[in-house]
Amino acid sequence: MKKSTENRWIIGFTVLFLLPKRKNAVNLSFAMCDEDIIMKEIIVEPHIRIGQLKLGMTSDELENALLQMKKQWSNSSDEAMQMECCAETDDPNLITGRYMDNDLFFLVQYRNGKATEIGIQRDLSKVASIKLFGMDMFNTTAECIIDSLMKKDNVICNEKDLQLGTEYLFPEIGVRLWRERAFHPKLLKDPLYMEEMQAVLEDEYQYQYFQMVTVMG
Repeated sequence: MKKSTENRWIIGFTVLFLLPKRKNAVNLSFAMCDEDIIMKEIIVEPHIRIGQLKLGMTSDELENALLQMKKQWSNSSDEAMQMECCAETDDPNLITGRYMDNDLFFLVQYRNGKATEIGIQRDLSKVASIKLFGMDMFNTTAECIIDSLMKKDNVICNEKDLQLGTEYLFPEIGVRLWRERAFHPKLLKDPLYMEEMQAVLEDEYQYQYFQMVTVMG
């Protein structure tokens, strides 16, 4: 195992999902009945949108679209959604937006007030099927997704072994895929891996699947 690489991505994942609530965060809520929740499809269109969330939207437009989407598939009843936008780099034109509650997490990058990247996290797959080119992006193994997309575009991966990467960029398609750690069944043949991971092996199987899909302009 490449411990330094693994630790780097674990830290990144923790910062991403456990960011403290900021003073300027906005809480929005609405009522919804459990019987109204049905499994539906959210379509990823490269260079265009994820569901109703479109690249090029302002933060206000995207927040309104997100609330409309949430009404269709959220498990939360009368629960506030935390929405926050903040600058995280020295570039004043680059703003990061986070939209979250107990059931979902969206990460949006804004440049000059317009959405340039929209990321959707895996938890939403409990109530909706997120599809790109007909593939269920969170219930199809990463290996199958990579093989399929490589027929359409070259891939940029953070590891030489494409089966064990944690981030994959398809620049022409305009899609980035990410997972906290990598898992592939071939690791079960590695004695060192088996010794280190025996206690948490069941949890490792989830890393055959991606955890976030991002569409880019």
